[in-house]
Amino acid sequence: MSKSNQTFLIARTLSDVFYHLKNVNGLQIRGGGTGKFPFAEKVLAISSIPELSTIEKKERFIEFGSAVTLSRILDVGRTNMSPVLYDAIKTIASESVRNIATIGGNICSGCEENGTQKSTLWGPLLALGAVLEFRKKPNDSKMIPFSQFKKVPEGYLLTKVRVPQNESEVAIFKRVGPSRRITEDSASFVFLADMENDSIASIKIILAGSIVFHPVEIENQILYTKLPLTRDFIEKKVAEAESAYDMKFSGQKSKRLLKAQFLNMLRYSFEQLM
Repeated sequence: MSKSNQTFLIARTLSDVFYHLKNVNGLQIRGGGTGKFPFAEKVLAISSIPELSTIEKKERFIEFGSAVTLSRILDVGRTNMSPVLYDAIKTIASESVRNIATIGGNICSGCEENGTQKSTLWGPLLALGAVLEFRKKPNDSKMIPFSQFKKVPEGYLLTKVRVPQNESEVAIFKRVGPSRRITEDSASFVFLADMENDSIASIKIILAGSIVFHPVEIENQILYTKLPLTRDFIEKKVAEAESAYDMKFSGQKSKRLLKAQFLNMLRYSFEQLM
């Protein structure tokens, strides 16, 4: 099917996708088609492929096909996945959009080749340690940790999103910016913490939007800290986070509002451990 100078193709199987990826130059893969980035001259729709629309729940992780819609993920239920993933999806657009938009589309809309603005799910998937499966042909696949994902490898298709079944004792997702839409002021904040023997056994702090801020050094310093946290300790760590933020994004005036919101959310999250 073509429209003006554009060509739209529809894949019914993964074999169709592999064939087109090999033989059609400049091909753009699209799922639900709700992303803001423009359509290329040659577009391949993959939302009709059954293999990409599966949800498989394992003991340690839940795996989503890349063409699974956001509404179907919500149907799995908050108690059957990490709460921060469910809460993040709940903030995306409207129900009618979530009925069409896919998890793969949300991920790929935030990769480097589509600009610097990270999508809503970027923070949760980074914090949870998600893994992405890409395939080029039946026997050629790559498993890439989300922390290492920059863009879709040339000639490959995102086929699965594997999300660990995280049950952190403190799991907080907050979204900042305009409701139901993504702008340069939008960002996702994720805070995960687990306790053991009255101390912090693991912690993740992520801010992802027009910037990505993951203060690993501060996370490492907090490990094994005895609970409950004191007010002095919280204010000290918030100040250290502010210094780290300023150092990483020095001179970026547009990030000041994000910084203020991040520090407020970080302080709130620490207070849950008092």
